[in-house]
Amino acid sequence: MEFFPNFPAGRGVCADDWARAKEHEGWHGICASDHFWVGSTRYPHVFVAATQMAAATSDIQITTSFCNNLFRSPVEFAQGALALQEAAQGRFEAGLGAGWAQDEIEAVGWAYPDGPTRISMYVEALQVVKQLFATGQCTFEGQHYQIHIAGEQALATCDVPPPLIGSAGGPRALREVTPLVDRVEVKASARATRVGHLDFGIMASVTEQEVAEQIARVKSIRPEVPVGIFILTGVGDDPAVQALKQGLGNGYLGRFVGEAEEVAAALMDLEQMGIDRVQLTELAEGSHSKLAQQLLA
Repeated sequence: MEFFPNFPAGRGVCADDWARAKEHEGWHGICASDHFWVGSTRYPHVFVAATQMAAATSDIQITTSFCNNLFRSPVEFAQGALALQEAAQGRFEAGLGAGWAQDEIEAVGWAYPDGPTRISMYVEALQVVKQLFATGQCTFEGQHYQIHIAGEQALATCDVPPPLIGSAGGPRALREVTPLVDRVEVKASARATRVGHLDFGIMASVTEQEVAEQIARVKSIRPEVPVGIFILTGVGDDPAVQALKQGLGNGYLGRFVGEAEEVAAALMDLEQMGIDRVQLTELAEGSHSKLAQQLLA
């Protein structure tokens, strides 16, 4: 099983230095998320951070987890992803997500679509990106996107386009996204962000059966597609981790918060559910390094 730590934005660490350290620790890959901010955490531009990571490393895989479809045109996403695949010398995987954080969308003057509209936009965007990855051109007439890139018009492509990764959690999203991508990352906390922000009360109600059903839906559509999962984690015995653990109560996602040995065991158990990659976003500083001693030994 593969483990990809997510860049800890807002900690004052440079993406290139962090990437070098993670490659040295032996992680299988690294991620960069796409936000303007979440709460008081400020984020660098996702493609800038991912390019810094690519330039600072030589072997480790790099992915976006996930570019926000509400921020940009799928054409701009495809252009950035193709260029980043070149910069990373084939080590990049292009993650595109539907977007969920309402306040950052409305703060910059954009309308925040309702849930069904976000999914519809996302599914159309994935179709556009697949065409652009294949040929640099696209003709698409949808409800949300009308793309006509043909003739002499084309994006700069690369010999081997990056794999396209989709993120989904709800039944409709899993059903419509799975056929379009090279890898599916199930979002165990999907219900907790569907309200436009991260709701820890809803996160605490997520069950193991619910996550197993997400994985089963993907495999029922495409048994061969690789499946990853997004996990929020906190490791240690300090007050921040204890507060996080208390907030998640006895819910399934609380298994990924606590002492390093217990969290690592819970992560390894995901393989039995059909997961082959885990993207780890740390909610307590130092959690990645503590887990590295358990997961990468």
